[in-house]
Amino acid sequence: MVARDDSVIRGSLIACMIFLVLSLALNFFLWRSGNFAAQEAAATDARLQTINSNVRTMESQISRFKGMLGQEPFTQAQIDEMKTGTSEDPVMQAIEEQFTKDMSYFGSEIEPQDRNYPRLPEYLVNAIRDRNINYANARSEATKIRTDAEAEISNAEKSMDLAKQQAADANKKVTVLSTEFDEDRARMNQEKEETRDKLNTTVQDFGRFRSKASEETKKLTQDNNRLIGTIETQKQQLNEIRNDQFETTQGEVRYVVRGGNVVTINLGSADALRPNVTFGVIDADDIRLKDAKVKATIQVTQIQGPHLALARVIATPEIKNPIIPGDKVYSPFWAPGRRVKIALAGDIDIDGDGRPDNEAMKGQIKAAGAEVVAEVSSSGVKTGTMDASIRFLVVGDDLEVSDGSDVAGDNRDAVAAIGKAKAEAIELGITTIPAWKLQSYLKTINDTLTTPLGSAVRGDDFPPEPMKGRPRLPTDISEMYKEQLEGMQKGNEILP
Repeated sequence: MVARDDSVIRGSLIACMIFLVLSLALNFFLWRSGNFAAQEAAATDARLQTINSNVRTMESQISRFKGMLGQEPFTQAQIDEMKTGTSEDPVMQAIEEQFTKDMSYFGSEIEPQDRNYPRLPEYLVNAIRDRNINYANARSEATKIRTDAEAEISNAEKSMDLAKQQAADANKKVTVLSTEFDEDRARMNQEKEETRDKLNTTVQDFGRFRSKASEETKKLTQDNNRLIGTIETQKQQLNEIRNDQFETTQGEVRYVVRGGNVVTINLGSADALRPNVTFGVIDADDIRLKDAKVKATIQVTQIQGPHLALARVIATPEIKNPIIPGDKVYSPFWAPGRRVKIALAGDIDIDGDGRPDNEAMKGQIKAAGAEVVAEVSSSGVKTGTMDASIRFLVVGDDLEVSDGSDVAGDNRDAVAAIGKAKAEAIELGITTIPAWKLQSYLKTINDTLTTPLGSAVRGDDFPPEPMKGRPRLPTDISEMYKEQLEGMQKGNEILP
């Protein structure tokens, strides 16, 4: 029983081995057949690509031949391409070169699309016909020219005979004129000698005159230099006088009411005054505006007439120096009918922290209605242009110059630049003021100028109105109008 099982197992193994060998053989034959088929397919693809390339080349050549025969138009670019001879086919290249050579017989007036072999014979025939016509015209013109030339030769011969006769007459005249010429030459030589003597005399007179003129010119130059120095001196003195007295107050306080919180001034619509303009109040006893101290600040709230405006006090004065009628008002940021221009020079310290506040100063000046048109920085850099339309040159703190440091060198440059700006301002008649003076007008231009409402309302912003019967604010109504008004009121009282 065991022996039978072993024989079965051996038979199964042998059968499996035979099946495996047959499978391997069959797979080898199938792989080899597939490899041959792939190689044949690759070769077929290569031949197909070659055939397609040849077909495209032949189609391009056929298109060229069609263009040469006039069936398809050529462009100038295609003709230029054929001239370069870039074709891979030598025969086609020779044909294209011959074609471009033949097409060169066409004139420049023929468009590229009309240049082909069918059009060439017609063009050449027309060209030959035109040449024949031109040749016939040229022959006719030559015959005419020959006839005209023979006639002109005949006329020339006649003219030559006449010229010979005239030459003989001219020779006789030459003999007479030669004698007269000799006489005139002798007379001219004599006149030339006389002219030379006169010229020598004139040159001597001119030399004396030039010497005298040189002396007079030197004297006039000295006088001119002396006068220029006098003019410069007088101009500097005039600028000093003008800078000292030119800036004056712009108006005055006419009336003060409500405990000194509301005033009227003698400026109005005729002076181009507008609401919200801020003025500084200066004591009436201060003569020089340059040295005057601002004791209070007012802001225009209402324009009441040509020369009357109502203003409220936004920076109250000291108790010992209240606002009174007759006090002067002045604003460096307002001028009737024009925008005030201001220039800055040097570092301007507003809050005293030792750092420049020029940008903040510019913002405050702009908020006040003026504009900064020129500035000289502490490093000596100048921006903008100084001209006579500028009202003030505002100068910051004076720089100190000491020896032995790099900062001193920078300060020297800054001092020189600011000094040059001051001299230019004097020459242009611009008033120079210190920064603290301008700041005294600017210090009230901030949020305190606004009137808060709601829960932040302030009682000082709304003082009580005057009761009936109390004196009212003065007006600029003329006396004549008041008398007429009183007469009308009396007349109304008499009527029943």
